[in-house]
Amino acid sequence: MDVILANLVGNALRHGEPPVSVRLSADPSSVTLDVRDHGPGLDEEVLPHVFDRFYKASAARARSEGSGLGLAIARENARLHQGDLTVVNAQDGGARFTLHLPRTPAEQDGGAE
Repeated sequence: MDVILANLVGNALRHGEPPVSVRLSADPSSVTLDVRDHGPGLDEEVLPHVFDRFYKASAARARSEGSGLGLAIARENARLHQGDLTVVNAQDGGARFTLHLPRTPAEQDGGAE
């Protein structure tokens, strides 16, 4: 979970604009973590690819630090915990990444009894 949170907050600080907010909420079945910045958001053509491996949102970032793997790894980590990671542009500006996790992970086959 620390890898996911570090990636989302780090990206918001590097590529978005302040303020960056982190909000945690829960209901009886799930936990939701939102990380949001107040920058320009992501181009609409970028949104479907932001979790693709090696994808960088801007050609200008091609030589920047980072491999383009962070968000792909973060989403895979979420899915390993039976959750998901999504992104939308907030209506009043900025990108909002949302991590949804079940409060009690589903039992996996082959587990210890």
